[in-house]
Amino acid sequence: MRAETVIATHGNTDFDAFAAMLAARRLYPDGVACLAGSLNRNVREFYRLHADELELVEAARLELDAIRRLIVVETSHASRLGELEAVALDPAVEKIVFDHHAGDPPEWAGPEHAFLSDDGALTTTLVGVLAEREIAVSPLEATAFALGIHEDTGSLTYPTSTQRDAEALAWCIRHGARQEVLAEFLHSPLTGDERDLLSALLDELRPHELAGVEVLLAAVSWPSYVDGVSNLAHKVVDLTDTKALVLLVEMDGRVFCVTRSRTPELDAAAVASTLGGGGHPEAASAIFKGGLDEARRLLLEGLADAVCEPPAAGQIMSSPARTVPPDETVARALVTCQRYGQSGILVAEDDRLAGVVGREDLDRAVAHGLSHAPVKGIMSTHAASCEESTPIAELQRLVAAGSERVAVLREERVVGVVTRSDVLRALGQQAAPAEQPGPVLTDELARLERLQPVFEAVAAVSEPFEGVYLVGGTVRDILLGERSFDVDIAVEGDAIALAQALADVLGGRVRPHEKFGTAVVLYGEGERVDVVTARTEFYDAPAALPTVEHASIREDLFRRDFTINAMAVSLKGADLGRLVDPFGGRRDLEAKTLRVLHNLSFIDDPTRIFRAIRYENRYGFRMDEHTLRLARGTIEMGLVGDLSSARLRDELMALLEEGEVEHSILRLAELGADHTIHPHLAADEEAVELLRRLIELRDRYALAIPSWRLGLAALARRLPPDEVYDWLQRLKVRRRDAEAIAGAVTVGPRLVERLRQDAEPADVVTLADPYAPDAPLFALALADLPPLHAYFERLRGVRLEVSGSDLADLGLAESPRVGEVLAELRRRKLNGELDGRDSELAAARELIAQ
Repeated sequence: MRAETVIATHGNTDFDAFAAMLAARRLYPDGVACLAGSLNRNVREFYRLHADELELVEAARLELDAIRRLIVVETSHASRLGELEAVALDPAVEKIVFDHHAGDPPEWAGPEHAFLSDDGALTTTLVGVLAEREIAVSPLEATAFALGIHEDTGSLTYPTSTQRDAEALAWCIRHGARQEVLAEFLHSPLTGDERDLLSALLDELRPHELAGVEVLLAAVSWPSYVDGVSNLAHKVVDLTDTKALVLLVEMDGRVFCVTRSRTPELDAAAVASTLGGGGHPEAASAIFKGGLDEARRLLLEGLADAVCEPPAAGQIMSSPARTVPPDETVARALVTCQRYGQSGILVAEDDRLAGVVGREDLDRAVAHGLSHAPVKGIMSTHAASCEESTPIAELQRLVAAGSERVAVLREERVVGVVTRSDVLRALGQQAAPAEQPGPVLTDELARLERLQPVFEAVAAVSEPFEGVYLVGGTVRDILLGERSFDVDIAVEGDAIALAQALADVLGGRVRPHEKFGTAVVLYGEGERVDVVTARTEFYDAPAALPTVEHASIREDLFRRDFTINAMAVSLKGADLGRLVDPFGGRRDLEAKTLRVLHNLSFIDDPTRIFRAIRYENRYGFRMDEHTLRLARGTIEMGLVGDLSSARLRDELMALLEEGEVEHSILRLAELGADHTIHPHLAADEEAVELLRRLIELRDRYALAIPSWRLGLAALARRLPPDEVYDWLQRLKVRRRDAEAIAGAVTVGPRLVERLRQDAEPADVVTLADPYAPDAPLFALALADLPPLHAYFERLRGVRLEVSGSDLADLGLAESPRVGEVLAELRRRKLNGELDGRDSELAAARELIAQ
């Protein structure tokens, strides 16, 4: 039979491999699904029953020279493909590999043609592709897919099972998977030969102790071939309740090895690899072409390498441990427990363990009116402790004995804590699951040519640090295509150490801030990189400044204001460009939505309300309904007024400097924030129109007045004169700026009234100059008065061509009279009575003579 595209899997085919072939055939409809070796008994019986419908082809029927593309599923080892091994190794044949076993892509296929997943079953991965492409399948295929997922995940009981496995099973059921067939082929009864072999294996079981793990090993030579050794392994595990099992059965000139593990300390795949096999950490197999004694010897020699040292306290502890000193009040200790969701907390003095106090004891103490009593009065001095090398079995014993938290000590100082959750998490996982890779932004980073030296330098020095990330608004700007942004880097570790290493590579210098664990790297021509330690913040009181502690990158992002600012991009070499987006920031960017990360966000920091308004104005975003409701609630609680005056000033200044600020001003009023800032502040349409006019006039006459100053004047226009300056002082506005704003608000309307009447140019200047430029500009915005236009167009720039020295030459001695003469000369010039130096000198002689 000729076929250019062939789909194949390993010999001793189980249901996952069998189902993966059927799924791959749907993805490659021109492909022929091929059986390259024997099938497990339950798979063989299923296939025989449905052979006509499934239409699989034996490898022996294929013309191997005709194959141009080989699609391999559920294995990365060419040696397991039987007759197709030569095809897999032929460089002229295109290879595509789908696998879910840990390891590197096979060299014979090339990494660009290998698709490795971490799903519990490979069928899950392929079903996900079918679902995404909306490819229809038959009920029989759906049943086969479900069998594959059930078998390779232990019906979702293996630790490697994922949410995707469960979702794929649900998809199979929706597409007609037959439950009665699943029950039949997942639990097939033993044959007579299988029962005899099972009895022999049970008689030969021998325990082997390795690193605290008991491994049961049975080695049997059997006169005839018996199918289904893997099924017998399940039976042995059920009967003995062993945590680790190895079966060796010599038959038909080969040794069949089946391994099972229900403990993270033993990797079943590593055991099978000693005999050239492979599989999963929980279940694996091998076929050894040699004798039983040699197989047992090789396996026992390699068994030690397959045993993982059980995790110790130092590996699973939370560090640094959160502690309180003995003199801490009960109330503050309880707040700490509440903040971090802890059932208790260690008590330590100078990092030396003094005791432990439980949440219930703290609650009772508060109920008895002892909120201000010291913790040492109610703590237990018999706190459980251990060393960093203490194995998990001992930790499990301590926790089972009633210790909610165990202090980890190094030279009698607390370096960490192991909680019940830490122990359960360590016992419940086979290995720390690899972090799900996020979207990669390497192309976006590559477009930032100015920053390439920084990214390359970070990648070069980042290896000693757990994580190094570009964070916050910088990531937001990249995703929005903004070109102007700062470089903010967060490191899970010592920020100052990273900054120093970075400066060495960039040829720059470091400005460290030891107190805050931050640093600035200055390099090149005015370039800078801000480096901070990943941290978390909590607020002791609403509107207070935050208290800071070291944390993971996720906790660091969680402390930020909005989801669009709670993203990070990895800058580590092997992980460069990976987007860390735990809170859906990119989704919200695309939806133009501003969303806080938690319900207390605005209460923690009310300035975030002003920031939200700025982002709405700048990007055209809008707060979602929940965020908007939280903002209004914070304002109605009066917490905006609790802000420190300088922080409120800075936020108002930033808001009013955002260019077109119509939305921002009206949003302040809509939320009621304007009256919270000051009862007479008016953020209305009139303020918007007034500010628009002020900015237009400022730009026309090229006046150096910042937009925020004009904005505050427009908002404060209704404040009584005696309150304006006091309010600006409370905001800690600089005296010069405060006087300019107060002058605009109080003097501006008076100028309008005065200049509505006829006034000589000199009178206009006399009225306007003392408060220029803000007050006369404010007056002009209020009323379009020609005298004020004349003031800004030419009058304010009128200067005499004579000076005091000229008057001295004319015989006028130094005295107040000099200023009076110059003032009169300027008045006459402003009114058009003088037109040059000669006329000014003539008038000066006249005035001196008088």
